[in-house]
Amino acid sequence: MKAVLGLRDAVESDGRHVRLIGLAVVTGILGAVGNVVFREAIRGATWLFQGRLAPLGRPGIPLALVAGGLALLCLDRFFPGEVLGYGFPRFLEMLHLHGASVKRRWMVVKTLGAAISLGAGAAVGREGPIAQIGGSIGAAVARLGRLAAEERKVLIACGAGAGIATTFNAPLGGLLFAQEIVLLGEAHLANFSLIVVATTTAVIVARGLLGNEPVFHVMPFELDSYWECLTYGVLGVVLGLLAVGYIRFFHAVAARVRRSPWPRPVLLLVGLALVGLLDVAVPGNVSDGYPVVDQALAGRLAPGHMAVLAAAKVAGSSLSLGCGAPGGVFGPIFFIGAMTGGAFRGLSALVLPGLTGPRGSYALVGLGAFLAATTHAPLTAIFLLFEMTQNYTVTVPALITAIVGLTVATRLEPESIDTLGLTAEGKSLHPTTERQVLDRIPVAAVYHREAETIPERATLPEVLRIVAGSRSATFPVLDDAGELVGVLAFGALRSLLLEEDLGPLVVARDLCEPRFAKLSPEASLGDAFRLLEGEGVEELPVVDPANPSRLLGLLSRADLIAAYNRTVAALGALPASARPGPQWADSYRVLVVSAPRTWVGRSLREIDCRARHGVAVLAVQPGGRVEPGYELPDPDRPFAAHDTVVLAGTADGLRAAQAF
Repeated sequence: MKAVLGLRDAVESDGRHVRLIGLAVVTGILGAVGNVVFREAIRGATWLFQGRLAPLGRPGIPLALVAGGLALLCLDRFFPGEVLGYGFPRFLEMLHLHGASVKRRWMVVKTLGAAISLGAGAAVGREGPIAQIGGSIGAAVARLGRLAAEERKVLIACGAGAGIATTFNAPLGGLLFAQEIVLLGEAHLANFSLIVVATTTAVIVARGLLGNEPVFHVMPFELDSYWECLTYGVLGVVLGLLAVGYIRFFHAVAARVRRSPWPRPVLLLVGLALVGLLDVAVPGNVSDGYPVVDQALAGRLAPGHMAVLAAAKVAGSSLSLGCGAPGGVFGPIFFIGAMTGGAFRGLSALVLPGLTGPRGSYALVGLGAFLAATTHAPLTAIFLLFEMTQNYTVTVPALITAIVGLTVATRLEPESIDTLGLTAEGKSLHPTTERQVLDRIPVAAVYHREAETIPERATLPEVLRIVAGSRSATFPVLDDAGELVGVLAFGALRSLLLEEDLGPLVVARDLCEPRFAKLSPEASLGDAFRLLEGEGVEELPVVDPANPSRLLGLLSRADLIAAYNRTVAALGALPASARPGPQWADSYRVLVVSAPRTWVGRSLREIDCRARHGVAVLAVQPGGRVEPGYELPDPDRPFAAHDTVVLAGTADGLRAAQAF
C-alpha cells in the first residue's frame, strides 16, 4: 500500500511539473507578443507627440512632453494610482510582500502609460514597464492555471524575464534578470528551469516576429593588452561612486516631489516641461536615448560631450520619474553608464595612453558595470553584455569593472535603486525566517474566541470594575445589537482612575476609540505582527470579513509569540530529511483543516504523520468543546469527527498526510 501511495505521489508530482512547464511556454509566447505590442505602441506614441510637433524645431520638445503629460493625466483618471511614477518597486512589493498579487490589467495600463511617456520624450526607460507587462501576463496565466502563491510568483518572474529577454534579444540576460532582480536571487532548480523555458520560448517567438536585430549595434570588442584591465578597474571605482550618487539623488528628487504642496497634475506637467527645456539645452536627452548610446558605443562622441550628456540624463531621468512620468530606469542607467565610460576613456587616454583601450570599449563596459552597481545584479549586467557583443574578450574587463563598481556601491549604499525607496518606508523584500514562518500561519489558528467585552452604555465605574477584574489590556465595546463600535484600551483609562465621581456622565461609548485596527481570520500572523507593531498595541480584535462589525475574538501579542514558538519547535522536531531549509516559505504551508476522515478514531502516535510525511500537527481544536479554542495535540488522544487541526508541511506532504 505504501509503495502504491508513493508511486501515485510521484506521478502527481511529475504531472504537475509538466503542467508548469506548459504554462511557462504559454507565458513566454504571450510575453513575446506583449513586447511586440509595446514596441508598436511606443512607435505610435512617438509619431503622435514628437512627430506631430517636429516642424516646430527644438521648442516643440517641451510642448510634446506637456501634451504627453496631459494624456497621462487622462489615463490616470481611469486607473488612479496605477499609471504615474516609477512602478517597478511597487511591482516587487506586490510580488514579495502581497502574495504575488500582481494585477492583470497592468499589461494594458503599463503598455499605454509607458508608451505615452516614452513617445512624448520623457527621460525614462522601457525595460521596467516591459518587465511589469510580462509579469502581469504571467499572473494572468497563473490565475487561469489556478496556481498557488509560490508557483504564481515564479510564473510572474517568467513573464518579467521573457519581457527583458525579448527587449534585448538576450535569453540569458532575461533569465538572470528574473532570477537576480525579480526573485531577489532565490536559487531553486525547479524555478530556474521554468524561467529558462519561458525566456527561451519568448526569444524564439520574438526573433520569428521581429528578426534577429540587436538593440545596440556594438563594434567588435578589442583588448590589446591585459594591462588595460587596470584602467577598467579604475572605471569601476568611478562608476561605483556615481551609482551611489545617482541612487540617492534619484530618490531625493522623488521624495522632494512627494512632499511638495503642489497638486500632482501641476508637478507632472511642470516636471516634464523642465525635462523638455533640458533637452533644448543639451540635445539627446529625451526618451531612453538608445540612438545616442549607439553613437557612444561606436566611438563617435567627444569625451566632454559625453560627460555633459551623462549629467543631463542623471537630472532628466530623476526629474521625469520623480514628477510622475511612467517608465523604467534601465534605459537611463545604460545611457549614463555608456556616457561615463566614454568620457572616462578620454581622460584615461590623456593620463595613461599606454593602458587605455580603443574608443567605444569603455562605453560598452561602462554600460554594463553601471547597471550592476545601481541594481546590484552583476550577473544580469555581465550576461547582457556578452549576449550583445557575442565576444568572450569583453568578459574579463566587464567582470573587473562590474565587481569593483558593485563593491564600492554596496559598501556605501546597501540598497539598490529599486529597494531604497521601499526600505525608507520600512518594507524589506528580503524576508527573514521568522517572518516567513509568521506569514504562513493564519490568524484563525491562534486567536481567542472568548473576549471580554464592555457594553457601550456602561458607566465609568462599571467600566473600571470590569477592567480591574480582567487580565486583558484591550476591551471591545459593543452596542445593544452586539455590534462592535470601538475598542477601549487600558492605557486610555489611566487618567480617569481617580475620577469615579463622574459617575453616569461618562459611558464606555465616550471612552472607546471608534477608529481602530482589526484583523480577519484569513490574515497571516505576519500581517498581525506588523499591525501590532504599527499601532503600538498588545491586542487586536478579529472580525468577520463579511461583517466587520461582528466581533469574533481577540489576538494578543502573547498568542502570536506562543504560536510562533510552537511552530518552530514542531518543525525542529521533524526528521532531518524533512526539515525545512533557509527558504522555509518556498515549500512549506500551514493549513487549518477538519480532521481527515481517515484520522478519526486514531491517535497522533498511530498516524505518525511527522515521520511518514514530514507533516507536523501544531494544534488541535476539539469539536465537542463548549468553549472553542486550540490546544497542544495529545499524541494518545484519538481524533474525533469534528476536530479541527493545524498542519505544517510541504504541499505534497500535506496531501499525503490527509490521504493516509
